[in-house]
Formats: sequence, structure tokens, C-alpha cells
Amino acid sequence: MKSHQEFQFLKKIIKDILGVCVETNRSRYREVVNAKMIYSALLSERNFGCSVIGKSIAMNHATILHYNKNFKFYLKGDANLRTNFEMCKAEWMLLDPAVYLTEIELKKEVISLRIENKNLSSTLDRLIYEADQITKSKNRLSQLFEMVKERTRVGTERDVLSKLNKFYNGVYFYGDR
Repeated sequence: MKSHQEFQFLKKIIKDILGVCVETNRSRYREVVNAKMIYSALLSERNFGCSVIGKSIAMNHATILHYNKNFKFYLKGDANLRTNFEMCKAEWMLLDPAVYLTEIELKKEVISLRIENKNLSSTLDRLIYEADQITKSKNRLSQLFEMVKERTRVGTERDVLSKLNKFYNGVYFYGDR
């Protein structure tokens, strides 16, 4: 049902912009072929198969495959086709998906968005907590970080790390007795 409605909306967009009915017009005039190529390209971008697209305009899937295969080359050489494609695509992208969803599909979408919203809120809360903990830890050790950063020469980081490790081992090992 959803795909049928999408196809109908796209057919209407092409009819309004280009003045061609891609479903009933069997002509081989350039305007008609271009309109069918635009129709095919836009639906292919939405991952519809050649057979489904072909059936929607009473054409063979091989013709749709040919359109899709050569469309990008035609776009490069034909400014009029490129302009028409961009106009149809812009109008097609403005189409709100909620328009062609059934009531059940809309309800499912609302439920999945609510679940996703809860998950994102939970993740956000966790990240805020972690950032707060990092900030507190950074404030507590900021003088140590600053001193190490100022006094450590470039290229001696491993030596300083080794000496700090020995220092801490001594402080906590001997200090615990």
C-alpha cells in the first residue's frame, strides 16, 4: 500500500512539473522518455526494484534497468534533463512520509520514536553524569596535570612516565606500612 501511494505521488509530481503522464503515455518523444527516466531514477534512489518500478508504469524491468544504467550519463550532457530532474527531486524530497503511511504504520512509527526518545534520553543522562565525573576528577588533579605538562620536554614522555610510576610505587608501597 505504501509503495503504491508513493508511486502515485511521484506520478502526480512529474505530471504537474513536466506535463507528462508516465503511466499512460507510450510515446518515444524525448520529453516522455526523460520523464520516465526521472521517475525511475527517483524510485531507484528509494531502493525500489526495477520490476516494481516497471510494473507501476506498464514497462519491462529491462527498460527500467537501462534507464538507471544510463541516466547519470544523460544528466551530464543534457542541461534540460538535469533541470527537470532537480525540480522533480526537490518536490519529491519535500513530500512528508506521513502523507502516504497508513494509520497502523503511523502508530508503529510513533511507538518506535517514543522508544528511541527514551533510549536517547537515558544515554544523554549517562553522558552528562560521566562528563561531570571527568570534570570533578580533572579539577582534583589539575595542578598535577599542569606541572607535568609544563616540565615534560618533548620526546621524554616515556622516561617521565617510568619515573612517575616508580615514584607512585614507592609512595604507596612504603607509605602503607
